[in-house]
Amino acid sequence: MRIAIISRPGDCFPNIISQGLAKMLSEIGIENKIFYNGIPMLMRLLPLSKKPKKWHNNLQFRIRNKLFNYSKDRSLIKELNKYDAIILSECYPNAFWKNYFAIEELRNLYMGKIISYTESPLDAAPLNKIRLLDKDDYDEGFYDFNLFVTDVMEVKTKLNAKQAAIGTNIAHDKKLLPIKKEEFIAVVDFAQPGYEMYREQQINTLKNLNIKTIILEGRYPIEEIRNIYKQASAFFLSFPETFGLPIAECLACGVYVFAPNSSWPMAWRLDEQPMPMGQGLLPDCFQIYQNENELRNKLIGMQQDYDAEKTPLTVFNIFLDHYARFYYGDKSALQYIVGQLK
Repeated sequence: MRIAIISRPGDCFPNIISQGLAKMLSEIGIENKIFYNGIPMLMRLLPLSKKPKKWHNNLQFRIRNKLFNYSKDRSLIKELNKYDAIILSECYPNAFWKNYFAIEELRNLYMGKIISYTESPLDAAPLNKIRLLDKDDYDEGFYDFNLFVTDVMEVKTKLNAKQAAIGTNIAHDKKLLPIKKEEFIAVVDFAQPGYEMYREQQINTLKNLNIKTIILEGRYPIEEIRNIYKQASAFFLSFPETFGLPIAECLACGVYVFAPNSSWPMAWRLDEQPMPMGQGLLPDCFQIYQNENELRNKLIGMQQDYDAEKTPLTVFNIFLDHYARFYYGDKSALQYIVGQLK
């Protein structure tokens, strides 16, 4: 069996999870290849009679783009037909917007199964679903099978027989391991509109305690941002995360994750029935504080007890104890879907 993975290039969520997916497929004996030229092809394949969703509809540009890339796109489709299935690795909701990708047209040209791989089921994030999707957009049934990083987001969902939560494999990057810290360093996440107050509180508290702090701004190459995580001791969420790949990468580096509310790392809550934006159960690798004074006390206590070599390993082991599927991936869940394909 051979499986093609279509993903975006660069330092983005779809590419990172697609690399992990490729590793997992190889580990269960499935030949695979990532096609980064598949995304623009799926957009160009949309008929001129259909109005694109969320991208420009300049007709003259679309005509020129189709003509210029016609031979290249047909060659790619011919190559894809040598694979038994295509997995589209994308963000929620891009994979489900109608007329964003020409999946319907691809089905007329490709003979295998088409599978989606996204953060979570649509119904696991009902508030996001209402905010981001229209009534005529697709649901998961539009694809032959669905793969998810997690079945928990705003709520926890029950998966059907054609779905699997396979986590994500970041273990293949050997930089994402705990190391001895040279000094106690805090990293503050990127700013998000509407949450400035929380970020300012974090920065001010760290400054008042004279804790060396890296404040994330702009854009970073993946190697640089992972090197920042690796040297850190504490990472501060500045806004609620649906899944939060930086959370996984920081915990893999043995970095405590701080947040002012246990609902913020929503996919990481361990409750049987988590509620949208509701408080949740989190293990000790997360540090939740209610106010500035509690944050201050937590940081003072952590610095006093912090062992530069042992503490990162402790955080990493807690991460593995509760979330191994977010480090190694869940190969048994992936094998289940591959078994159905066979």
